Amino acid sequence: MIHATIIIPTCNRPADLERCLRALQPQLQQHPCEVIVSDDSRDDRTQKLLAAEFPAVKIAFGPRCGPGANRNAGARLASAEWLIFIDDDVIPSPGFLAAYLSAFETAADKTFFHGLTVATPEQTTILLEAPEVLGPLQIFPSCNFAIRRALYEKTEGFDGRYFPSFEDMEYCSRLQAQGEQCGFVKDALVHHPRRPLPKALALARRWEPRVISSLDLGADPIPLSFLLTKHVALVILSRFRGQRPSLDTLRAALLFAHEFAWYLWLLPSWLWKHSRSSRSPFWELQQTLGNVPRRYGL
Repeated sequence: MIHATIIIPTCNRPADLERCLRALQPQLQQHPCEVIVSDDSRDDRTQKLLAAEFPAVKIAFGPRCGPGANRNAGARLASAEWLIFIDDDVIPSPGFLAAYLSAFETAADKTFFHGLTVATPEQTTILLEAPEVLGPLQIFPSCNFAIRRALYEKTEGFDGRYFPSFEDMEYCSRLQAQGEQCGFVKDALVHHPRRPLPKALALARRWEPRVISSLDLGADPIPLSFLLTKHVALVILSRFRGQRPSLDTLRAALLFAHEFAWYLWLLPSWLWKHSRSSRSPFWELQQTLGNVPRRYGL
């Protein structure tokens, strides 16, 4: 019998977490699995929720330095052969767990999997966001994926330097560079409700991990400042693709303009900080082997 541990990182979202766990409950009755909630919250609401409503769920305490490090904290308590990672704000479909367990039974050379992530409701405004995965990918968000625990431990999990974003993209890239085989489980479906875009400063801070990644891949700080700035500008412009003029697009334009201004203000400090920090030994080795993307993935 295949055993799995479901790991759910959370941070100050007890209502979302409760909705997620309630969707899992009937599936766990049919397919008992270990469930670990890794809590990065600043208060005790999540602890009280689990104690009152979900006493069988184990709790881990994250280091409060980002989602990657929080997932690692949960994984360290896991005991099963396979780890299933979902986010606290997703809603697993009724067949979610059974689909993954079936895939593990026939995994063969597959060492990690990802499922289907559908953003809900359909896109109605540019001011809402959610990750979406509608088919097999090699690089995917970490809100719905599974991996053999042995491989996760061998690769030391997520890189804790990546905060507040990009930790999942870096980890998928690392697995791909090592030749690990990824499988796609269509019926392992989660719904991801769209959420309002954060404020401009929070949006801008999402670009800091790209500085870390590019430096890991061998970029020099000064050329990187120009290359990344061009990349950020193009990504921001691409968000308007297919959008019709409206009050929401005007609001988004103002928000993204402020995001870009904050990015320009913060970029010098990011370059100074991370160019003096240690870099990833794994990606330094990949540089010598010629296994890094052109233009540092930008």
